[in-house]
Amino acid sequence: MKRVVLMIIPALICGMMFTGCGSDKSEETVGELQYVKTELGGCNLKSALKSDSDDLEAKDDELIITVSAEAVHVFVGLNYICCAPFETNCETIDDVIVMYIIDTCKNPYVECYCKCMCYYTFDFVFTHQEKFNQKYKILLLDPREEKPIIISEGTITENK
Repeated sequence: MKRVVLMIIPALICGMMFTGCGSDKSEETVGELQYVKTELGGCNLKSALKSDSDDLEAKDDELIITVSAEAVHVFVGLNYICCAPFETNCETIDDVIVMYIIDTCKNPYVECYCKCMCYYTFDFVFTHQEKFNQKYKILLLDPREEKPIIISEGTITENK
């Protein structure tokens, strides 16, 4: 029995490694799309925090999904507290691509944040081979909140 358990555990671990995709991995298959990377912009760029560019001022939150012949871009523009540290991740759960925007501040009430609002951008980039009909969900993980905040959910489609 122990031998069977010892064989199943590594198989499960390997399976879990291949189903998720993080921002440091490339060309991972996620549902019907292949995750390439997440491009961070706006206030995510350290040099941008010192700039007084109009592009960094608070704007309306936005979601723009662009489908081209080769790629799908899921662009998220988010107003959030200045100086917040972010990372992204994505995975497939029950045939739904879940894209995470994660505030990584360990102690949000004492450190990390500045007293202003800033506009952060996240461009999740995917490629595809054939026509697709892919459900998605975008979640914000804010350490000040108990549950993830749903930014958007729906279906991305392309008919070739």
